[in-house]
Amino acid sequence: MHCNSRSKAALAIVLSASLLATGCSAQWISVALADLPVLVQMSLNIGTLVTTLQSGQQLTSAEAAAIQNISAEASKDLNLLQVLYNEYKANPSNAVLQKIQNAIGDINQNLPTLLQAAHIGNAVLSARIGAAVNLILTTVASFASLMPQTATKPMGQKIALKKAALPHPEDLKTAWNHQVCGPSAHGAFDSALSVCMVK
Repeated sequence: MHCNSRSKAALAIVLSASLLATGCSAQWISVALADLPVLVQMSLNIGTLVTTLQSGQQLTSAEAAAIQNISAEASKDLNLLQVLYNEYKANPSNAVLQKIQNAIGDINQNLPTLLQAAHIGNAVLSARIGAAVNLILTTVASFASLMPQTATKPMGQKIALKKAALPHPEDLKTAWNHQVCGPSAHGAFDSALSVCMVK
């Protein structure tokens, strides 16, 4: 009888741990899937900003091309990340988890490299594009910190979450509209900047 109560206690612990892991797992996926459409819109709005500034003769063609490259790369990488998160939600596996980690690594490498290579002459525009890239990178880093870390054990897998601030779509929009599209005190840019707002 004593052995039976130990078995029940062990089973209760295993079930509690699996419920906790499932709840946390669903949370990190939900956070990412809620935020990724906002990030994709932000990346596309970088390109919209270029079009508006070009029409007002505020950019050289090299600057416009560099900023468009940032927009295109961010959009491509974030769309891939969204596909991978949906794939993981539908069929969780370590292989898809690794693909998500690789995609996040690519974003963390590609966007700073493109930003550094852009050589944007106007200080205001350079700061705004830098803020846009930084907001995307910071949010993606928060996704990475929420992801389950897997360690294979003889009895199965243990999932643990690192503590991280949970980004919310409305907070992302507010930060973007303030940091990237807010008034700059430079009249020529302010009308263009208002076009890149995320609603």
